Amino acid sequence: MEPMTMLVLAFQLLALFSIAGALLIYLICKVREDSAAASAEAQPSRVVLVTSADTALGLQLCTHLANKGCRVFAGMKEAHDSLPAKLLCGWMKIREYSEEPIAGTIIPMRLDVTREDVLREATVAMGAHLNADERGIAAVINTSGSVFRGKVESQDVQQWEHMLKTNILGTLRVAKAFVGFLRPTRGRLLYLGGGGGGSGGARAGGDGLVAFNASRVAVDKCAEELRKELQPYGVSVVALDTCGMTAESLYKAPVAQTMSATAGAPTQYTADVLSPGALQVIERALWDFTPQQRYPLMGNNKYQFTLPCRSSLRLQRPAASPAGGASATQSV
Repeated sequence: MEPMTMLVLAFQLLALFSIAGALLIYLICKVREDSAAASAEAQPSRVVLVTSADTALGLQLCTHLANKGCRVFAGMKEAHDSLPAKLLCGWMKIREYSEEPIAGTIIPMRLDVTREDVLREATVAMGAHLNADERGIAAVINTSGSVFRGKVESQDVQQWEHMLKTNILGTLRVAKAFVGFLRPTRGRLLYLGGGGGGSGGARAGGDGLVAFNASRVAVDKCAEELRKELQPYGVSVVALDTCGMTAESLYKAPVAQTMSATAGAPTQYTADVLSPGALQVIERALWDFTPQQRYPLMGNNKYQFTLPCRSSLRLQRPAASPAGGASATQSV
């Protein structure tokens, strides 16, 4: 073979190998990008909505999940001037400058499960806060509800209507408003369920809880039917079994206190809160690969305790109770 022919052939082979090498590098890069995208999609969302942080229970869930690295939307009837909003703001400020800042964040948001217009505004606000690569949220925890204690013969009918409107219709409204955020992520809808199928959650024994217990049975049934309807979309409906908790503790509002009468003294709030074991149960309900239908919150530990949580805000009337001053009425 002539030298010139060999040189041309060598150049042709070099060009062919260069093209093959470039194609191989492109395919490797493409596979890596697809794998990274698949991993990102497989990574569970850490965005959670708590429908009512006006309750001590809801407030504790917001702070606990934020400590665990979640981005928490904290629903409130008043997201700026209410006591829970101020307590949350103070808690965030303290943790921001502490030695162990929180891994997540809390976004207060106006939300009222009894008002369609406020729910629509809440969905728009949530959508605006989601990042461009977020298709939805991981879970909705419905902590909204109402309890009025009183004998049937003397209880105001309007109290019955309020419990039915908040507890039953509120459960359905929450599902209607936010299920669109749960379908893309195959997320979860958590609610405060009754004790094993209809005892109303609590030791709701005691007098004056006929209407409340009836509403809790209805909530369990609503969730059961929602579970059937949403199952084809991959959305799980989970009950946080509240058996062992008093009815009032489910919706009790935090009570502001101060450490001393000195001007500028830090504000605290105290509330009936869940035990560390109960908080771990809620984490399981949120992140178990295959969630159960019911998770008992109390389990073997049926004790509650009072936890002081310091806030940097000083209130003008720290001793006033935000719950309206009536121990027999809780509504959020």
